[in-house]
Amino acid sequence: MTAGRPLLHTALVALALGITWPARAGDLVAQSLETRDYPLARQVVVEAIQDEGLVLSGISDFGDMLRRTDADLDHGAGQRFRHAEVFAFCSVTVAATLVRESADRIAYCPLTLALYQEKPGSPVRLTYRQPGSPGPGGDAGRALLARIAARIGDLLPLAIPAR
Repeated sequence: MTAGRPLLHTALVALALGITWPARAGDLVAQSLETRDYPLARQVVVEAIQDEGLVLSGISDFGDMLRRTDADLDHGAGQRFRHAEVFAFCSVTVAATLVRESADRIAYCPLTLALYQEKPGSPVRLTYRQPGSPGPGGDAGRALLARIAARIGDLLPLAIPAR
């Protein structure tokens, strides 16, 4: 058996069982939540961040910004989302570790999670950008975001089964 076969076999079994993994595009992690109830998912995100002892520094209504600016800028994205928010928060431990490694890593702070729903009744999606820096700071940021996403998954199971 070649080295690629076990991975292919695992992927085929997962596909048959309806198991999905978070999608990754570079430093982005994106996953569907097992709910179509945006207000519930939003509350779970806030609680998961607070469960880490963190304070939200801001919540940006990204969808509203697109809707408000579409008429003037004609960018065509104004109706893309029913709901879309970006949650910003900072961990002093992660931030201090990052900037001790390099002052330029200040750009990784604050950490953010985005929550969105494209259409009424569609799955709610969670996505976040990981600190891409190699080293303890990036590792700590990735671990923190993974813990928060896991907590969200504990409260709202991830991966909507195929219908």
